[in-house]
Amino acid sequence: MADQTNQGADPRSASGSTRDNPFAEVAAAVLGTDPLEEEDVRSVSSIGREDPLPGHELDGAPPGDWKPDELGLPPGCPVLPLGTEEGVYHFLDTIGQMRSLRESEFGQGPLNSLFLGRHYWLYWAFPRKNSDGLVTSWRPEKVREILMGACARKGSWSAANRVRGRGTWRGRKGQLILHCGDRLLVQHGTGLKEEPLGELEGMIYPTRPPIETPWPEPMAGKKGPALQLLPHLQCWNWSRPRLDPILLIGWIASARLGGALGWRPECFIQGDKGSGKSSIHADLKGLFGSGLVQTGDTTAAGIYQELKFDCLPVAIDEFEAKNDTRKQKAVIELARLSCSGAPMHRGGDNHRGTKFFGRSSYLFSMINTPPMDPQDLSRSALLRLKPHKEGAVRPVIPEHELVELGRQMQRRLIDNWHRWDATFTAWREFLADCGHDGRGQDTFGTLMAAADLVIDHDAEALGLEIGPNAENFNAWRDDLEVSRLAEYDDASANWRLCLSHIMSQRIEAWRGGTRHTVGEVLTDFFEGDISDPEALKYETARKLLEQTGLTLLKPTKECPNFELLVPNQHPLLHQLFQGSKWAGELAAGVWSGALRMAPDEIWRDASARIHGEKKRGTAFALKDIIVTDEEARS
Repeated sequence: MADQTNQGADPRSASGSTRDNPFAEVAAAVLGTDPLEEEDVRSVSSIGREDPLPGHELDGAPPGDWKPDELGLPPGCPVLPLGTEEGVYHFLDTIGQMRSLRESEFGQGPLNSLFLGRHYWLYWAFPRKNSDGLVTSWRPEKVREILMGACARKGSWSAANRVRGRGTWRGRKGQLILHCGDRLLVQHGTGLKEEPLGELEGMIYPTRPPIETPWPEPMAGKKGPALQLLPHLQCWNWSRPRLDPILLIGWIASARLGGALGWRPECFIQGDKGSGKSSIHADLKGLFGSGLVQTGDTTAAGIYQELKFDCLPVAIDEFEAKNDTRKQKAVIELARLSCSGAPMHRGGDNHRGTKFFGRSSYLFSMINTPPMDPQDLSRSALLRLKPHKEGAVRPVIPEHELVELGRQMQRRLIDNWHRWDATFTAWREFLADCGHDGRGQDTFGTLMAAADLVIDHDAEALGLEIGPNAENFNAWRDDLEVSRLAEYDDASANWRLCLSHIMSQRIEAWRGGTRHTVGEVLTDFFEGDISDPEALKYETARKLLEQTGLTLLKPTKECPNFELLVPNQHPLLHQLFQGSKWAGELAAGVWSGALRMAPDEIWRDASARIHGEKKRGTAFALKDIIVTDEEARS
């Protein structure tokens, strides 16, 4: 790896050789390493190593005799003030962790915790002396005064959208920044350079528990991880054996890129018991290592408390549909907001809310998918597993090899990041030609482009039309045409779902000894023969519809067709929508706005008398909303 050196936990402290370190042998005994292997022991040994004993000088300055810097701090202060917000003061502590203290929390204990491992520095900077002039302790009131003043000089500061935890991010110039917990790696040309944790380009990268780093050697021009990983994933019995393994590789790759992407698709793996879902989760754990949040039963609160400011991928097994779907819906909402990095607000203690931006990629596996709105389906790839074929034996990749493959994949993405924008644009244009709307282009474009970067020049060996030498993607047209994708089977527009809800409701009045739905009444009237004495007549149909707050309009000069009028407000109509997302309140229904999201050519503003009152609403011509038998068969 180019230009990488291990950074000590305190980037401000000068670090000498471990040969001069009095704690090196102890650290080596704890870690089981050679004390000369600085890579292993430096983070353990450097904290406070150069601080003077109580009463001694530091760089020629006696205790308490120092000149303040621009923030009013002593020179070499091991705590970095970030700013203040409504009585809360934010810092990076001596090992770079985010810490926040309220006005009432600046006692000796919390301050000692903030300066952990550097208490001798406090003895020097803020000494408390006895009557003989000997330094016996330090003065917390002076520490509080100095730190609050420094935060005031830094100004108002909020962690929201300013703190970046573990994962991959994009720098100001488009370069990748990898936060590996205890290390910060920044892309420089074709290599990586280590930067100290803390503040970089106006963003804060705090110290976190370490996760796996990318493969140390560039992967350009070498055989990549896809040569082993793709055939391995193809051993599962997928419903779409050609496309689904590619989409899964695309999800793994896009999850690796995390915060560097503008869009992070979700992935749902559906399959019956014994189809291999848990084996996929085991492989994901190997590929991501400690850089994966993996669980089998969780809540939205549990996930964002685990992630904090990280953008690590989240994999949830056995995400089953249940009678009470509130917990599943809350998790899906969290995943939905993370797709685009939209802000999230959560309540906190003392009535203080917390704002943060989720940028993790989510993968769910289940037997039965939970109920999802079209807005969630449009963000997802739905991969379906069939039972293993009789006698089929799925090969197993050992965990240590999966770890290597995961690190190699991350390095391949770094090496090919320069062509991300062009590759993503090319896939979006192709998907638009396949009938995808903007959201579909973002979702499948991200997955296919990420897989493209990983597979790269290995495409020829794998027999794929993909990678930097692919002239076009027409070989994927049959797989990615909108009409062929299961993800779009239930992806109806919001207005259509609202209208379908109306059409499926039963009318209280009886006709011919049977209760009919709104749709049945409209269909009987629309398809009836006027000359047939048994046919449903206009007046009868209108009276039946008015039992639900709807009505039927005769043809006029303005509209030469029979129309269904859905009033903007009506008590009976509010009752019809009760329990749905379009209900709203009695005098403020939501359905009118939803219905007016329909194409302009199939609805108009209209009014009519219902139960003696004039009602305004949305009118639909029956010819545009009634599906005939012939249309249903097609």
